Amino acid sequence: SGESRPHETEPPEEPRPEERGGGPTAVPPRRPRADEERPGRRRNRRIPWRAVPAWSLFAAGLGLYWLPLRHVHLDHMNGYGLISVLPVATLAGGGLLVVAFMYTLWLRRPYRALLVLQLVAIVISLHGLAPALEAYARPPTAWQHNGFVEYIGRTGTADYTLDARFSWPGFFALTAFLTRAAGIRDLEPLLHWAPVINQLLYLAPMYLILRVMRANWRAQWLAAWLFVAADWVGQDYFSPQGFGYLLYLVFVGILLNWFRPEVRPSAWMARTGRLRTLLRGPMASGERPPSKTPVGERTVLLVLLVVLFAVATASHQLTPFLMTFVCAALVLVRRSTARGLPVLCAVIVASWVSFMTTAYWAGHVGDLFSGAGDLLSNLTGGVAGRMSKGSESLATVQTGRILIAGSVMALAALGALRRRLRRIDDRVVLVLLAVPFLAAGLQNYGGEIALRVYLFVIPGGCILAAYLFFPTTFAATRRTAAVCAAGLCGLLIAGGFLFVRFGNENFEQVRPGDVRAFDAMLRATPDSIINVVWQADPQDDAGYFPMMPWGAREMEHFDYTAVRAPANPADVTGIIQALQDRPSGYFVTTRGNEAYNHYNYGLPASYADRMRAALAASPRLRPVYMNGDAAVYALRQPPAGTSPPPARAATFGFRHTTWTPIGLFTIPLLIVLLVAREIVRMRLRPGEKWRLQPLTGWSVFLVVVLAVVILERFIALGT
Repeated sequence: SGESRPHETEPPEEPRPEERGGGPTAVPPRRPRADEERPGRRRNRRIPWRAVPAWSLFAAGLGLYWLPLRHVHLDHMNGYGLISVLPVATLAGGGLLVVAFMYTLWLRRPYRALLVLQLVAIVISLHGLAPALEAYARPPTAWQHNGFVEYIGRTGTADYTLDARFSWPGFFALTAFLTRAAGIRDLEPLLHWAPVINQLLYLAPMYLILRVMRANWRAQWLAAWLFVAADWVGQDYFSPQGFGYLLYLVFVGILLNWFRPEVRPSAWMARTGRLRTLLRGPMASGERPPSKTPVGERTVLLVLLVVLFAVATASHQLTPFLMTFVCAALVLVRRSTARGLPVLCAVIVASWVSFMTTAYWAGHVGDLFSGAGDLLSNLTGGVAGRMSKGSESLATVQTGRILIAGSVMALAALGALRRRLRRIDDRVVLVLLAVPFLAAGLQNYGGEIALRVYLFVIPGGCILAAYLFFPTTFAATRRTAAVCAAGLCGLLIAGGFLFVRFGNENFEQVRPGDVRAFDAMLRATPDSIINVVWQADPQDDAGYFPMMPWGAREMEHFDYTAVRAPANPADVTGIIQALQDRPSGYFVTTRGNEAYNHYNYGLPASYADRMRAALAASPRLRPVYMNGDAAVYALRQPPAGTSPPPARAATFGFRHTTWTPIGLFTIPLLIVLLVAREIVRMRLRPGEKWRLQPLTGWSVFLVVVLAVVILERFIALGT
């Protein structure tokens, strides 16, 4: 087989003295064992017999995991979600997949083809479980994003009055362009398998990050596996945040591979080197030496970084801030040569927020900066606020999510400590682990900031967690105990993933009747605003968005109003009153929204059926569309008057102020100037820094001008 070729054999890398915790004294080379690979030694056998058990376990695990899923009935789910209907054989198959991967790590050399197959299989098995079982794409928000894409593709513009997310239309516009160019009209297959596609795409930039780390092959493969298994957050569906996360990983991967300086002792360390060696010993870099890259290639890559950042800025609210923070932190810890890039990123994101998102913040700047600077409160509030008070089972699932996140952080902390004790300086990974917490100081992000912080922590956390089991940079010979410990943690994390990732499936799945119900309303009222009334939190008049695929297409036709769920499900007077107040009004209830009200707000399990019976018995209501998944009702005698037609696409404007033209002139000039300065700086020879002075002076002047314009816009438009 291809894995038995001599030139693919990787002999164990000899540890440096500092990696063994000692001082600068040379350590004699370790003599390879008889059963280890030696450089240049040709192997006579062609069949990798040692890998046969791994292949067998892998095949058996796949069969046990997938074949029993044919008999799963999603209607039998309870409050624990998808795991409550999974066959025991499927759970056993998942365990075998974990064991097969860990056994492959136990082997003396990496079987790369097998490891890649196992990594792809764990992505499909974990993240593709719900898409494989459910008829329609999930969650409901993905269908709303489909509506954004459909609207831009149909009208050619983004209506900023329809939804604040149209202020960041990059992802939707790019998808609309690509699908239209490819002649794709139905995006449901893309929506359906987006979690699997995104997770597979994430592995490519994760490879770029891992190849920089100075670690043995077992730690690298385990980190990649943990990166897949620990991501229960569920932001990989068809969404700007899933796309932005991919851009973030690619951005970091390029920075670490092609913009990292050679690690050299500072002047202070040179003066005190002997004292440090005597007291603590030298520190070895946790990253491999950077490769020599021609200036021309780095110039192209710098432009690519700027383009990636610009696309991320136009697509998502939070991602560009994380990219800026990581870029600046790498410069501060002397692991990035792109010293001017953080300033350029800050200029781009500040300009976009000030000029392109005016419809979002104009008139309520206080909401935009609510919670800014209160890092601890935003984090704890995001965790406590998402704990269900209506269902013990859902609260258990949410507690499991906290435990998995806490476990990953604990493993990462122990891994960092173990590497530190071996005198390895992992400052890059520590930056990837710590910097995302700064996002919690920006805003509470609707109570979801804790989820987003954990999502961006995963790459660095999983690398450090892998270091806990395999801390050395050479192939350790005492590997059995480490692999067993890693396997136990892997079983717990993979099992926890199945428990917590799809714990909301009762209300996050989209049933076929849900989509048909909204199509029925469009057919019945094609030329006016459709006022959708739905039932929400009994303690909150406003509620949240309905758990249904609202706005999947022609989203400008729909307007939404929540009514408080009464204590008596037979009382439909509130629903009737809401319909009377809104011409062209429909009351919609779906199994997903009913499950959401039950598990999150504590409504009785029989509440939905009793409410539907009362709706059917009411003489003032008529059914518009009925199926097992959704029900749509309207008044038999609607109020006088008609709902107005949907508004046309709003013409985009910057909301001019006195100094707005100055800002519009300054932004492109400043961006070009900063890019030019960074390109010139990369090409400078020693002693030529004076050539940067004109570019630096003009850049500082334009930054001050832009800051004044942005401040003036916030003062003039924010009140």
